[in-house]
Amino acid sequence: MLALLYFIPASLEWLHFDKENLWRIAISLPIWLMFFHIGPFWLFYLLQKTQPVDRLNAFVQGFLYVVIMFIGAHIVTRLHLIAFPDYQFSLEEQFISALLWGVFIFSMTQMYLLYLRFVSEQKLRKEAQWMNLSNRLNPHFLFNSLNTISALIYSSPQKADQVLHQLADILRYSVDQQKEWVSLEQELTICRTYLTIEEARFTENLVINWQLGEELDPASYKVPPMLLQPLIENVVKHVKSRPIELNISVQLEKDSLTFLIKDNGKGFSESVLNEKAQKGQGLDIVKKRVAIAGGDIALFNEGGAVCKISLPVNQCG
Repeated sequence: MLALLYFIPASLEWLHFDKENLWRIAISLPIWLMFFHIGPFWLFYLLQKTQPVDRLNAFVQGFLYVVIMFIGAHIVTRLHLIAFPDYQFSLEEQFISALLWGVFIFSMTQMYLLYLRFVSEQKLRKEAQWMNLSNRLNPHFLFNSLNTISALIYSSPQKADQVLHQLADILRYSVDQQKEWVSLEQELTICRTYLTIEEARFTENLVINWQLGEELDPASYKVPPMLLQPLIENVVKHVKSRPIELNISVQLEKDSLTFLIKDNGKGFSESVLNEKAQKGQGLDIVKKRVAIAGGDIALFNEGGAVCKISLPVNQCG
């Protein structure tokens, strides 16, 4: 960019040169680039890496940059006088050039650095949101799972041990997954693990129907971690009908992944449909995850509660 800023005004001046004086450009060009346009910028960049200069406020740093540009302009003049004795670039012109170019380049650089800081802060804020949302696992699920394990210890120790290991897998997944995206295969696996624990608790009172699109390869797509588990947990928690019928559909539709969670309960209450649900609950967490991922979520009643999520296609690799 610095080279381009030099070439634009310089090329207008070169148009007035005849062919016999083109050699002047070959000599002048590297001098200007090295000692006025590019050289001072990189010298100042290196100085900013030092603690004394880094601690200075922006105005003092800007003044320092202009001084470096003025020194560069003076060196340019001296080198040109060696090659061209008739060269004229007065001290006043050197100062004005250093001031104008220095303030312009320094201001543009500071604006770019502020932009990079803004992007970095946005990324860190987003990562913090993911970490906060990904670590939330309903304590009621933990209590219910432990009660299920406790009940199975005497009647079916092997089954209790299996459920305990599955609970450990879910907890490990919840704690370890600080990534923005995981493979759909991982997410579906953890959902199945979760439902296995609930099946041990509800036995024949929980009926699960999976519908995966034939063209869908779960290993090829990425989704936010712990996306479906809170929705499934809501079904198990709020549906009072027995048996509980849970339908989970995952389909690939054009440019989006569509998830449909449907149950056979009484449906969502008006407060939930009107987005007045208490903050921090499962649905609220899912809504935040979907929003951060750039997707859409719709809640409606159709023979029970239905939650439809559409996420932009994000392929692995």
